Amino acid sequence: MIAFPSYFAIIPSLIDDEMLGSGNGIKGEWMVSFEETTETLSETINLADDEAYDTFFDVVSETNIAYVELSISCMDNDDPGPGFTDGMEVVSDVSGVNQGDFEDQSEEGTCNGGGNSGITMRWDITSNYTGDNITQSDTTEQEILNQWTDNGFGRGVWAATVTADIISPPAPIVGDIVDSDEDYEIVWTIVSYTVIVEPVIEIMN
Repeated sequence: MIAFPSYFAIIPSLIDDEMLGSGNGIKGEWMVSFEETTETLSETINLADDEAYDTFFDVVSETNIAYVELSISCMDNDDPGPGFTDGMEVVSDVSGVNQGDFEDQSEEGTCNGGGNSGITMRWDITSNYTGDNITQSDTTEQEILNQWTDNGFGRGVWAATVTADIISPPAPIVGDIVDSDEDYEIVWTIVSYTVIVEPVIEIMN
């Protein structure tokens, strides 16, 4: 009777961590999901023809970053009749991003308000990230965590220059300007995430 307490006191140290399943070095089948956080910065600026505006987005994140996105839209609703033609030219500047090899983008967009209006630029910080739940087999928890990481990339100041392209139609009255400017809505978005790894447990009948 005296020996039994001593036996149960030492038996946990005789069992390998992998047998207990408490370590993250066990290979198996895992359900991988992502808990996302979305942060946005928006501003509206009024620009005349050929007027330029610099927009900035300072990214600081303690969790992994999925992607950074810039969307700019406008609505040309002050021209008489159909054929609205105002637009924009947008050129990004990623020189202020501290880590990662990101390329600048340039886009031209219209202000017609339809499905093809405006522009969207996106930079994927974590490669192949979709946010979809997946199952991974014959791997360890730590290997999965090592796979889904941004490697510290994407922090710093993201920037872009918006230049307005205003097309003024002939005015009904000589000297009158019908369309001289547009409002541009600028939205920066960062999606960050944490990885949740859970073992797939099979229940045997």
